[in-house]
Amino acid sequence: MGVIGSFAFTVALVGAPASAAPAETIPVGTTVDGSFDPAAPTVVIGANGASRGSFCPDKAFTAVATMLNSGPGCNVIGTSNSTKVPYGWYKHRGNGSPCIWGKGFNSKRQPVWPALGCGAGRTTTVSWGNVAASKQIRGLAAVGWAGVQWN
Repeated sequence: MGVIGSFAFTVALVGAPASAAPAETIPVGTTVDGSFDPAAPTVVIGANGASRGSFCPDKAFTAVATMLNSGPGCNVIGTSNSTKVPYGWYKHRGNGSPCIWGKGFNSKRQPVWPALGCGAGRTTTVSWGNVAASKQIRGLAAVGWAGVQWN
């Protein structure tokens, strides 16, 4: 059981049979972002990129001519300051060319939004560190609209 401030809690991993998924503990010293949802699917990622837990299911997002944030994706618990988190996205509909940014965290454990690219899609990683939070993207299409799938 982890202790953050005066609160102690354990996170159950979602996506595997209950008998196969032991409860995951948020390590002491991990920053818990306000977006972290204990009921959402959770992936634990180490410094070497190895992960355990459920997968991050695809989410839908529509990019339009105004910068918008998506809803939350799966949770990620980073276990070291050097943890990097993968984001994958692709355009599947629309007449626009989307540009996408993904939430990550800097060395002070504050949210940052590095560019994930523009066009048809790609997979890349962002700095995450020792943070427990949900993944999220933001994006826009300069002209028209674009339906995007991401995880």
